Amino acid sequence: MMTTQATDPVLFVGNGGGSMLAEIVLGMAGVRFRVQVVGWGDHGLESEGLHATNPLGQVPTLVFPNGTVLTETAAIVLTIHDSRPDLDLVPAADSGLRPTFWRWLMVINAAIYPTFTYGDYPQKWADQDEAGPLRTRTDQHRKRLMLHLEQQVSHPWFLGETFSALDLYIWMLIQWRPKPDWYQAHAPKLYTIAKRVDDLSVVKRVIARNGVKALP
Repeated sequence: MMTTQATDPVLFVGNGGGSMLAEIVLGMAGVRFRVQVVGWGDHGLESEGLHATNPLGQVPTLVFPNGTVLTETAAIVLTIHDSRPDLDLVPAADSGLRPTFWRWLMVINAAIYPTFTYGDYPQKWADQDEAGPLRTRTDQHRKRLMLHLEQQVSHPWFLGETFSALDLYIWMLIQWRPKPDWYQAHAPKLYTIAKRVDDLSVVKRVIARNGVKALP
């Protein structure tokens, strides 16, 4: 475990949540950071400290010692890429893969992520008699989106021979509904990518700290 200091940036996390990806890329880059775990309540993450720093009340939220706040997983990924392009989180500009990478990064963040935002805590967004149907419909829509993503896969990674942050996103998404068994049966190419990511040493450390299970 990396030793941290009071002067290191603080990463607000929700164990098992989207902050896992931020933990992974910071770990890949060798960035020291302190973890501030936020608890999950009936309406999502509940922490006065988090909401004071990020009014959206979302993780990951990365706070630097100078007071700069960086939110949104994609923003953290791209910031790390700027300082460590050798990690191949984003395809090289001359690879021809950048447009495809940008496209699917936006699909994941703008189309797939919101199904969790509204489906995980439907009572936050809908009346009691509408909360159940909202969960059901967002889950169904997510399955359609993930099957569409499955059709785009080029092995061994999503973009073919080139590893990218998209593969980390796929690993994280497969942790959540509809859960790994569904992906094994219906989206085996995505599942295979997730298994490859699961074996990375930095991911193993994040799995252990978050208390999630390695993929079967």
